[in-house]
Amino acid sequence: MMNNNKLKFYLALSRLPLLQRSYARKIIAIVFLGSLVPLFILTIYLLTNLSLSLSDKLSLLLVVLLATLVGTATTLFLLYLLLEPINLTAKALHQYLNKKQKPKLPTGFEDIIGQLMANVQYTIEKLDLLSRSFNFSATIDPLTSIPNRLAGEERLRQDVARARREENQMLVALIDIDQFKKINEKYGHHLGDVCLTQIVELLSKNIRDGDWLARWDDDKFLMVLWNFNHLNPSVVLKRIQQQSVKTHIGELLQISLSIGASSYKGDLDLDIETDLKTLLIHLDEVLSQVKQTGQGGGILVA
Repeated sequence: MMNNNKLKFYLALSRLPLLQRSYARKIIAIVFLGSLVPLFILTIYLLTNLSLSLSDKLSLLLVVLLATLVGTATTLFLLYLLLEPINLTAKALHQYLNKKQKPKLPTGFEDIIGQLMANVQYTIEKLDLLSRSFNFSATIDPLTSIPNRLAGEERLRQDVARARREENQMLVALIDIDQFKKINEKYGHHLGDVCLTQIVELLSKNIRDGDWLARWDDDKFLMVLWNFNHLNPSVVLKRIQQQSVKTHIGELLQISLSIGASSYKGDLDLDIETDLKTLLIHLDEVLSQVKQTGQGGGILVA
């Protein structure tokens, strides 16, 4: 258990028999007791004030008592309704842990409880996706259903060998989603996942048979093209950027891509593993040059 002094009050309330199993009861008990403080103070005042007659004291006490009871009942009812998101989140976790039922918690609220519901919903979806991926191929990214980095590196190794063997040329591109971290922070990870799947659909539509795409990192993709314009290799990359993803969520979210690419022919003076490593380092450097401009949507083929 975390050693947090702020939890001492919660721990103390949790030892009370009537409050042990309900967080809502703890809050309601505090509100109820707090609403009685003014009535208690007024009672003491009336008992000690000798200037008022007994009938006046009783009339005043009755009015305040009724007002207190009505106000307290209204406050407790509204508070009970306000606690429903916490109850709903707790039930969602319980149902997933015990029955593997995925919840549909409301998202899109900006206060701390809204963020809690959104984060719990996202976490459960990720856990469910991860659980299902264990039964899927270890080389497939469970979110986008394209090869993951492990499979991508092996496929790229084979293509490097092919390019060297056939003295052929391929275009290798590293694609980065601009400001993806800020998208997750501002709109939530769920929308971030939606963006990733839409970007994969966009990229997949722009590659031909024999070309392929892999998820390289959280916000990066590796794309290998064999069928491209050798004289102007950036043509297909520019076409991809012109079809930038747009997602509606209250406002129009337009996503830009930064692309660093290299037209690879192979270096027969190096062994395949060294050649592959050199290519990947070069791609990272080219993409870094694009990102250093500070503007999204840049392309550099070097």
